[in-house]
Amino acid sequence: MLSALISGLAIGCVYGLVAIGFSMVFRAMGLVNFAQGDILMLGAFFGFTILTWVPAMPYLLVLLGASLGAGVFGFFLERFLLRPAVRRHAGQTYLVLLTLGIGIVLSNGARLVWGANPVIYNIPLRHELVRFGDVALPMPYFYIVAGVVVILLLLQYIFTRTWVGLTLRAVADDPQSARLMGISVSNASTTAFVIACMLGAAAGVFYAPLFYVSFDMGLIGVKAFAAAVVGGFGNLPGAVVGGLVIGIAEAVGGVLIGTEYQDSIAFATMIVLLLIRPRGLLGKGVAA
Repeated sequence: MLSALISGLAIGCVYGLVAIGFSMVFRAMGLVNFAQGDILMLGAFFGFTILTWVPAMPYLLVLLGASLGAGVFGFFLERFLLRPAVRRHAGQTYLVLLTLGIGIVLSNGARLVWGANPVIYNIPLRHELVRFGDVALPMPYFYIVAGVVVILLLLQYIFTRTWVGLTLRAVADDPQSARLMGISVSNASTTAFVIACMLGAAAGVFYAPLFYVSFDMGLIGVKAFAAAVVGGFGNLPGAVVGGLVIGIAEAVGGVLIGTEYQDSIAFATMIVLLLIRPRGLLGKGVAA
């Protein structure tokens, strides 16, 4: 059970990072970005490409390089595909279909570039174990948890101590008032989207050493979306809490019931929690 708890905690951290991206983009742009899971996939492939070019590259530098690459990609994605649609006041149905289409294009584009067969990160970290008595746990679990804690502390600092973070919060809370105060709402939206893409890519690099990298791993974004909803959609701390809840529920449920039911357990957990708290665990108020 200890192994399941730590596994669920680590995978929940991955879901939480992607869920933060969902919530940030929604608060800044009023957009549910269903391509966020495919950004995770793209970041994982960026990391794989870096390791292919420089096999001895330290894992932390791979993480940084993949995140920066995804951030640059996200900048152009927001500027040339999403911003024009938002500027024209496109409806939510249109925007959802747009992001779904972008995700499908990214997935198939990755299949063309990197191939249909899964690839692995050929790094020593994949084979390192930490022992607790008779229980042996992969070292990447601990890298994930520690890395996510550092990222969360960095985000906390950015949002509370820097001008960029304060402008993002202002735009998220009241874009009209922020615009009257001289804040560029469009630039703030771009910044939020870039940060969300960097978080998604970091999640992909964290996830890759545990399993493999494939063009269809963007489906992880579905669970991350569930995590964002469980925590209270648009609530950043709630996204982390929701990720941990979904990750631990599916890991523990897989041990108790069977690994083939993990996906069902994750979404059953979401359904039960939303029946109790329709606006999410940290959502404001209770839905009527």
